[in-house]
Amino acid sequence: MNSYVEILKKLISYQTVNNPVEQQIPKKDVLNYIKEDIFSPLGYEVFMYESNGYWSLIAYLKRNKPNILFIGHCDVVPPGPDWITNPFKLTIKEDKAYGRGAADMKGAVSVMLDLAEEIHNKTKSSVVFAINLDEESGGNDGAGKLTSYLEKLDLIPDYVINGDANGLQIVNKRRNPFAITLNVPKTKIKIKGRKETRSFKTDIAGKRTMHAAYFMRDIDIHAADKASAFLKENQFKANRIQGTFVKNNVLPSEIKVDYIIPDEEDGENQEYDENLTNFLYSVAEFSNIDVPSDPSDYGINLTFNYYKDKKEEHMFQMDLRIMSKSHEDVRSYFEKLIKQYAIPGDIELKGSLGPVNTPEDSLLIIKAIETARALQLSEKPIEMGGATDSRFFSALNIPAIEFGPLGGNVHGSNEYVEINSLQMVRDFYFKLIKNLEE
Repeated sequence: MNSYVEILKKLISYQTVNNPVEQQIPKKDVLNYIKEDIFSPLGYEVFMYESNGYWSLIAYLKRNKPNILFIGHCDVVPPGPDWITNPFKLTIKEDKAYGRGAADMKGAVSVMLDLAEEIHNKTKSSVVFAINLDEESGGNDGAGKLTSYLEKLDLIPDYVINGDANGLQIVNKRRNPFAITLNVPKTKIKIKGRKETRSFKTDIAGKRTMHAAYFMRDIDIHAADKASAFLKENQFKANRIQGTFVKNNVLPSEIKVDYIIPDEEDGENQEYDENLTNFLYSVAEFSNIDVPSDPSDYGINLTFNYYKDKKEEHMFQMDLRIMSKSHEDVRSYFEKLIKQYAIPGDIELKGSLGPVNTPEDSLLIIKAIETARALQLSEKPIEMGGATDSRFFSALNIPAIEFGPLGGNVHGSNEYVEINSLQMVRDFYFKLIKNLEE
């Protein structure tokens, strides 16, 4: 069996970019490798399923209770700009291994796969590994379909362990993600004025991550917020926007706006786009989003991260993180917003079943705390930014935790995982299984 670093090297080499807006859907090659090189030789039952072009893999040992599910994903966001290494070739510098998906979440998946033999030989519970390729597009076609297959196998999990986390901490709480797409017709208005261009850059404190879910308005500044405030305050009119638009849940590092400064006396004939202008004005309201929500350490987070010029239309995509599952409340907010700013267009709303929230008195949390204590790791369950496939099980009241390695630059350039922390994750997973079997 290969070590987790060798497995990680192999996983990174598969360019499993998931960006359905650009018709980028991962091929199942990586799952074929996992099936043929990892699970089948060990005697696991293995099969794959497909939904809307997205493939997932299930490998299982049907033995004694409890039923324990390890879940992970091998799809990644597009690499984006500013890499100093090849994003699809694992590059090791000291204790850091660089590559797209190293932290999110091929690092944790490599540990799960490396554990498959030891779990087979040294544990007695029923264990399921589920690896999908659609987490970055919402998870509905992967984890969202998983329980129907597990039900047929009589392997509905008693506990879920997800590696989609960062920091060697027990995560038991996550907000619900919503992806909002607004398609708006282009509307050109003639005006006298002067045309200028300005660039706005996103400022992330400590360069933590460009993942939209971790954006913090009290310490970070979004490029779109800067552009909106500048245009709205001066009543300048937008003509065109460009930027480092990667994906809906990835913050653009830079946005460039062509705009018109109205000047009826000395200006020349110009054109601006009224609907583009009104939308950019509305972005200033995102810091004051008013949607009912349960309490969250991260509050409510709404960001505009992706734009596409569709010839006759503008396509704007926004990312919302909130401790709520109400599609109606979210849709109502955006309907009021576009009415307030006179933005015509169609709202497409894609959300999930709800947030992750595993009670701290559940047996899974109790055993996870015991495990962390034995390994001298942090014992306190925490809320984390982002959203994961765990929500599909939390919605069914199945206890779920997330636990992943140390790393950085998730969804940004030069993503990395700390190699030494992978061994700690491995130790945690195996010891937690043994504790749950007691």
